[in-house]
Amino acid sequence: MAEPVRILVVDDDPAICRLLELTLTRAGYRVTVCTDSAQVMGLLQADSYGCVLLDIRMKGMEGTELLPIIKRNLPAIPVVVVSAYSNSTHVPYYSSLGAFELVTKPFSDDLLLDVVSRAVGGSDTIPVILTGLSLEEARDQVTRKVIVTALRRANWSQVKASHLLGISRYSLMRWLRKLQIKY
Repeated sequence: MAEPVRILVVDDDPAICRLLELTLTRAGYRVTVCTDSAQVMGLLQADSYGCVLLDIRMKGMEGTELLPIIKRNLPAIPVVVVSAYSNSTHVPYYSSLGAFELVTKPFSDDLLLDVVSRAVGGSDTIPVILTGLSLEEARDQVTRKVIVTALRRANWSQVKASHLLGISRYSLMRWLRKLQIKY
């Protein structure tokens, strides 16, 4: 049996650390929590991690200072920025610092786990259980799951989701109406 992937959670809020630790542990990851940004590099050099979840606003060294240091010393490790003070307009800036992706607080467990899975090299999986359905009902159920997953992965952008799905935005909008998907 393979060793679980290690995740380093860096946030100065112990409640957020605990929430992230519980969510990631339930998903099968091994989690180390760090509430002091000054200790991060020591932890990263002492052990190997599959991913770092990094808050931006912290006491001491902020995430925007720490992210370039992590990437300079360990360029292969994906760093996911998790912050309440950011939105999609900040993505290019964090990307320029080396961030793998941005997750904005508050976030859903599904979104967080999707981003972490992609960061550590996992693939997108969509759990579906179909029992006693007509072919049309099964098609609609599977299509709904795929569309919602694509939208979530594209940060709810229809343009990006349609690109991920390989369909036109018009086709995506028709499926959203047909399946009564509202977000």
